[in-house]
Amino acid sequence: MNSLVFLLSALSFAVLASSRGFYQCQPCRGEECNVRPEGCKYGMDKGPCGIWRCNSGPGQRCGGRDNHLGKCGNGTTCNCGICRGCSTDMYEIGIIECSKGFICY
Repeated sequence: MNSLVFLLSALSFAVLASSRGFYQCQPCRGEECNVRPEGCKYGMDKGPCGIWRCNSGPGQRCGGRDNHLGKCGNGTTCNCGICRGCSTDMYEIGIIECSKGFICY
């Protein structure tokens, strides 16, 4: 019984230790932290490493730890790894862009 507890404890520790190096990037420094991408249809946000990136729109990938797969733009929410809803950023310029219905189990 003690060996089983020890084995489970060791496996748990190994998983926690390996998750610390999840992001393979260094925090941005200086001017690179202020560089913003161009042509972002759904707005932009800083990613987990501190660098600006475009947000995802309806039907595009999102989620993951700290939204490393993408963060949904205004008017949409991440559901099952896909941005759902209607983009308010596109609506403001006269374009109605929404995701198609989807049920996630």
